[in-house]
Amino acid sequence: DVYDPMTDGWKQVSSMPTKRCAHGCVALDGKIYAMGGFNGDDGIISSADVYDPQSDSWQPLAEMVSARQEFAAATAGGKIYVIGGTESDDDTTAAVEAFDPLLGTWAEVASMSVARSLHAAAVVDGKIYVLGGYDAGAGSGQGLDSVEMYDPQTDSWQQKASLPHAGSRHVAAVMGGKIYVSGGYRDGSEASTLLVFDLQANTWTELASMGTARADHASAAIGGKLYVFGGFSNGVERLASVAAYNAISNTWAPVSDLTGARDDFVAVAI
Repeated sequence: DVYDPMTDGWKQVSSMPTKRCAHGCVALDGKIYAMGGFNGDDGIISSADVYDPQSDSWQPLAEMVSARQEFAAATAGGKIYVIGGTESDDDTTAAVEAFDPLLGTWAEVASMSVARSLHAAAVVDGKIYVLGGYDAGAGSGQGLDSVEMYDPQTDSWQQKASLPHAGSRHVAAVMGGKIYVSGGYRDGSEASTLLVFDLQANTWTELASMGTARADHASAAIGGKLYVFGGFSNGVERLASVAAYNAISNTWAPVSDLTGARDDFVAVAI
């Protein structure tokens, strides 16, 4: 589905050729790339497809080196990165792969310092920030508050200021050169918090609550506003609601609902 903030309306476009949830999705050069995830027929998958909005059509791409779900995806320097995730129900990975659209191939790059899944990623000034998540391999599993930054130029990772709380299933988007992290799952329930990371100060600040707790939702920034879509709330409720955040007034306002309730999905702005 496509949302137009100018009309506050939704329209449906061509469906993905492969059913996916807990997958990665990014926009690059006006096209949308969908990778990996979970498919009810095949389990955890490694396939990838690209969508061209001009022709409203999808084309297959080379498969990732490793099948994975619950990972983060980002674009930097003209390449697409898939970061961490799970390769089986109890196998969290720190591995990272990069896809070069010009060559049509995937290659492994430097791994994170910590294995993580159900985390978020955001890109500022060509560097990739990976935030929080969950490590299923840490004993009985543990939420993470750590933040790492990847520099594609040096193929290396650097630690940054940790999140105020350990958590997973949150999402991140960039607006005005800052990283906004919304919702997620922590302390046994979904959260309604909105946090902003100031890269220059290397500090986190809590902003106005979304009002509705969300995890496994999606977010995107466009037109000077941050949008959050759908997700899961109160342990039982899948959401169709959408809200827009105004950073100037530090306020939220509802906009048109999704065409159907959903979670474990992805949104991109183009």
